[in-house]
Amino acid sequence: MNTPIRLVFVVMFLAVLSFPSSRPASADSRETPEKPRISLNEISLGSGYVKGSFKFALCDYSVNPVFIRVGFDISPLVGLEGRTSSLQLAFEPFINSIQGTNKGIEAGSSIGVRYLKKIARSVDLFTEGSVAPMSLGIDTWEQGRSGFNFLDQIGGGLQYKFFENSAFFFGYRLRHISNANLFNRHNAGINSQGFIGGISWLY
Repeated sequence: MNTPIRLVFVVMFLAVLSFPSSRPASADSRETPEKPRISLNEISLGSGYVKGSFKFALCDYSVNPVFIRVGFDISPLVGLEGRTSSLQLAFEPFINSIQGTNKGIEAGSSIGVRYLKKIARSVDLFTEGSVAPMSLGIDTWEQGRSGFNFLDQIGGGLQYKFFENSAFFFGYRLRHISNANLFNRHNAGINSQGFIGGISWLY
């Protein structure tokens, strides 16, 4: 199933990658080594709380996410050379605990982008989107038997730097689980929303 969340993420991802670099070429650039166009700039640990509901069951769908986030600065690839904004390519492996009547786990790893905009000396706002191949560890009417699915997420939040190389982050995410009709089982989708937070080490 082509979901609106996945379409929004794909459009955003293609748009930022196709944005032309604004730095003009010069003879000096052949003599001076260029900065790496992709570099590690953040490792984070995070958790949170997610709440949703099933379409065809009376019980709620609640999740406690736990994740590691590895971010790479790709700003030079899209011409963001200033100090007030940046773009990250991020990988986020996760193991999420599913609570409620049917207990289980969500496990996988997402790939996505995060755009950060500085609004104060130590504060950045961010928007983000990601797609994750994942295993859903419970049987549901919406997705059929447990197994492979995709987790699409979009959201935004705030990052506060409390030391030169350390920061807290807080965010809100909309989530959608789908198997993209790749399997002969139900694909009604599971929607949820939640809050995340954690600590980042910056490079």
